[in-house]
Amino acid sequence: MRMRKNLLIISMMAFLAVPAAATTTMVMEQGVAEMIDEPITLTIDGNAVTVSGAQGQKLIVVSLTGRQVAEYQIDSPAQRIELNLTKGCYVLKVGNVVRKVSIH
Repeated sequence: MRMRKNLLIISMMAFLAVPAAATTTMVMEQGVAEMIDEPITLTIDGNAVTVSGAQGQKLIVVSLTGRQVAEYQIDSPAQRIELNLTKGCYVLKVGNVVRKVSIH
């Protein structure tokens, strides 16, 4: 019984030592793969959004009724996108980052 309790404690400690899910980029340098965590950021400026840390992913724009109204491919480490949306509230999603925005 004591051994089972020790295994449970060790398992829980190992589980807690694993970091929470984050966006990860694989970088190849001289044949060695290295994992680099890059947080995704969304910066809203009027009708434009700047997406950082999401290269290779898609920005999805959804209306508050749940209908997808736009989708943009993120091709660079920091990309500015003109949304060209009508006034209203929208949900922006990139990877595991979700933000509610209001367009005036």
